Amino acid sequence: MNLSRELSHHQAFQTHSLNELGVVSWMHGTSPVHGEVFRSTQPWLRADGVQTIAPAVDDGASFRAVEPPALAVAPQQKDASVADLRRQLGAAPEVIVEDLQPIEETIAVPTVALPETVQGLPTSVQLNGYLLAGRLLLLTDLPRSFNEPEALDKLAISLAKALLKQDISDWSSGQFVWPGKLKNRYLIGRKDWALGGFEQFLSNQLAGQTPQWIILAGEQCSQFFETLPDDHALKLMPNAKVDSLPQMLRIPELRKEAWKIMQSSFR
Repeated sequence: MNLSRELSHHQAFQTHSLNELGVVSWMHGTSPVHGEVFRSTQPWLRADGVQTIAPAVDDGASFRAVEPPALAVAPQQKDASVADLRRQLGAAPEVIVEDLQPIEETIAVPTVALPETVQGLPTSVQLNGYLLAGRLLLLTDLPRSFNEPEALDKLAISLAKALLKQDISDWSSGQFVWPGKLKNRYLIGRKDWALGGFEQFLSNQLAGQTPQWIILAGEQCSQFFETLPDDHALKLMPNAKVDSLPQMLRIPELRKEAWKIMQSSFR
């Protein structure tokens, strides 16, 4: 019994693909199939000069995207929507229907100046801090042009020896400069940022140690120290306010006054 059937578009393409792979016989001989084999269009001329004509492909034989069915809207619902829109436009005279032109409006961003949480701090400061024998914290103002660090260290150690009545072999120093390399004008003007930097400087200088006494040598370091929170641990320590160490280096008579103040503060 000779069976024959037409090939669909996809079956014809499959037959052509198998032929390209070398599979020329892939059905049983008892079921002969007759149909047109699909061959792709060649964009160039054949050697014999005959141009290949691509076979017409039936659009119904290919897959199509599934289109969702259109939602049916009742005429009553359409009429109600139009009537409601007319009612809203009629009730609001300030609503103006433009002729489909875009409305451009420039919105000005309000510039609200944030209040400073800290008042009375200098805008530029340079301080030097010493932790001597783990018992004495000494903070002193430094002028911008100061270039005698060795003399400053020697004077700080001498004051610590006289106060603590012991040799000072363990000591460390560090500098706090504000604004330093900071270039952001907004942050430079924020006093709370300056105070936060000062607190971090103290934390790095102490490195977890708790001094017994604090010497505030100069007006600027005294201002920063006074603006620390009331519950700060250093605010509970005895402190003495004296002239800065660079001033004591220039005017030796100031050392005697500072010594009297320190003796009365650390009794």
